[in-house]
Amino acid sequence: MSASNWLTLEEAISSLLQYATAVEQSERCDIPAALGRILAEDITAPIDVPGQAVSAMDGYAVPAASLRNNITLKVVHTILAGDDVSTLQIQHGEAARIMTGAGIPQGADAVVMQENTQRSDNTVMLITAPEINDNIRPQGNDVCQGEVVIRQGTRLQASHLMLLASLGLTDCLVKRKLRVAIMATGDELQQAGSPLAPGQLYNSNSVGIAALLRPYDVDIIDLGIVRDDPDQLAHTFTQAAATADLIISSGGVSVGDADYVKSVLDSLGDIGFWKVAIKPGKPFAFGQLNNCLFCGVPGNPVSAYVTTQQLVLPLIGALQGDTSAPQPLQFRAIVQSAVRHRPGRVEYVRAVLSQDEDSQWLVAPLPRQSSGVMTTVTQANCYIVVAADSADVVAGTTVMVQPFSHLISQPGMRSTPPL
Repeated sequence: MSASNWLTLEEAISSLLQYATAVEQSERCDIPAALGRILAEDITAPIDVPGQAVSAMDGYAVPAASLRNNITLKVVHTILAGDDVSTLQIQHGEAARIMTGAGIPQGADAVVMQENTQRSDNTVMLITAPEINDNIRPQGNDVCQGEVVIRQGTRLQASHLMLLASLGLTDCLVKRKLRVAIMATGDELQQAGSPLAPGQLYNSNSVGIAALLRPYDVDIIDLGIVRDDPDQLAHTFTQAAATADLIISSGGVSVGDADYVKSVLDSLGDIGFWKVAIKPGKPFAFGQLNNCLFCGVPGNPVSAYVTTQQLVLPLIGALQGDTSAPQPLQFRAIVQSAVRHRPGRVEYVRAVLSQDEDSQWLVAPLPRQSSGVMTTVTQANCYIVVAADSADVVAGTTVMVQPFSHLISQPGMRSTPPL
């Protein structure tokens, strides 16, 4: 624990993951529907890819031995991708017109790219003589039959689905979907589309949390808005814990007179920890209700957003059995204006990352950093990550940044951040 009896972010994540037992049940899933799912078995290639030696270029397939520059060969075949070349034979002094992806005929062991030839009727002159295997992709160049191509525990991305389809597979075994219940607490909340009474505001946290979870392909159970009533909270928690793997609630975890979530959770189950040394987002509750885990994020929208990103998403990955999850990308940039910071909590400062004319990374903190100002999240493309033990950050110094995406689109940018 830290000196303030708050968990550091690293301690909190470690504690979360200790509670996380990955789901064991699995199911077969059609390849197009498997995006974002966790693979439950190793995938072994049933075939070679490509299944035969193929041309890497449009050009001419030739026997490379004894060829020289400016030699003229007779064109005896035209081979398109998908043609059966099993009966074709190229002799010395001959060539075959060949397209990219087409099979290499017997007797040919190189492809001369079209740009290095001159065609005349049924002959072709090779301006540059090839070496053996030039511009040929050998059988199994990408995948060899029997090779493990994707490991169990991998979250399937678009590239994985393309690879599985290239192997002729129509389905795969994946972990069952995680069931996540989401609720918002507070008498002041209304659903969008309803009129607001004085002092009320719209429930945005549930929408944002669900959106952050969408790439994880979980089944979301929307519990709506639960009022600040201990009995109603207890009933909702008990009902949700019977079917969900994880409950995420927003609001009610601080020390206000109507903040009942922590006390209700404590009466029904176990509180793992309550406060985390993170800004925004200090009041973060974690616990367990029977076999269901619980995360209580703060009610302020930016705090709810940041704590879901930094704490809840790693927990969801662990519950799903994701062994492929990378650490968040971070790298250094020069801060363009000062950042006020009181030591004690790691702070995620909303900022805009850009490059100067020398391709040097620069980062500018946005002016309004209140945990209630969600517009700065939409205007930012990164966080400045200020260490817990850091004092005020001086303009012109180097800071650590965490981009929202590895593809950052800003005027004047010429490259993506270094990996």
